[in-house]
Amino acid sequence: MEDKCVDGRIDEVEHDIVPFIGIPRRWVNPALKIYALLFVGYTLWIVYQEFSIASKTLTERFAFLVPHLGAFSVLEVILIVVLIQLWDILMYLTYRLKANLAKIAAQSRAEGEESGRAAAHQDWEAWYRRLQEANAKGLPFDEPPPALNGAKKDT
Repeated sequence: MEDKCVDGRIDEVEHDIVPFIGIPRRWVNPALKIYALLFVGYTLWIVYQEFSIASKTLTERFAFLVPHLGAFSVLEVILIVVLIQLWDILMYLTYRLKANLAKIAAQSRAEGEESGRAAAHQDWEAWYRRLQEANAKGLPFDEPPPALNGAKKDT
């Protein structure tokens, strides 16, 4: 397969989707396994139902089974594709929600750090102002400076 180069970057999205059914390639094997399991199970159940009736001939049984299983297989493919698409949409929305929550948490953390810095700056300004006032009046000033980590020391 040849990659297309668009604006200097390789277009990988085209390779991630199966062209005919439109599901991501990572879902092909699980989808085939689910399809096979459901189809075999349904076929066995229908065959059991049909062959439990003794009055039908073999031709009548196959005349019922072939179109019935054909219609079921088409319905099953459509159902599997729709469920995979819904699952991918759900995963995308979950990813977006997690990204938005992480963004909000980072913004909240930044705001908290900023308000903490502002409070510490105010504490230092108040302490420095008291130091200057004590020096101007000629009084001794033995108050320790505010803690650098934001914890207040008892005096």
